[in-house]
Amino acid sequence: MIEMRYAKTFRPFLLIPGLHIMWLPVGVGFLVPELLGHRLSTGSGTDMAVGVVACSLGAVAAVVTVALAVHFGRRDRERRFLGEYGLRARGVVTGIYDGHGRIQGRRLMRVHIESPEVPGLSFKHLTFTPPPRGSELTVAYDPADLRRGVVVGR
Repeated sequence: MIEMRYAKTFRPFLLIPGLHIMWLPVGVGFLVPELLGHRLSTGSGTDMAVGVVACSLGAVAAVVTVALAVHFGRRDRERRFLGEYGLRARGVVTGIYDGHGRIQGRRLMRVHIESPEVPGLSFKHLTFTPPPRGSELTVAYDPADLRRGVVVGR
């Protein structure tokens, strides 16, 4: 079972806050004429309020989009690094739980994995196709933090 590429799976979620960045130019379109003294026909002060609210929504959306992109990118790089350079061990599936989510209609499952070879090595893995309980898997882990591990094969 090859590790699921989290960044590739969750990138569509960046679209939602990313689309809200469009409020930034809308807000600027209301603010600039108001600040330059060119009143629009909407009434006094209304353009300023609409501009400030729209610019605020756009700025928050930009910050959220960048934060999510950085978070998912860092997590994907960390998993690839562990898969390539982490120590290998035999892992055993000890539990399969509902991941409380669906992506494109497919149920996301949380698999709990422990290693009898490495005391304390225990981590969770998200997948669409969980192996049966008791299955043996090859895992890669960080010896400095035994909660960080990835599945690299069956």
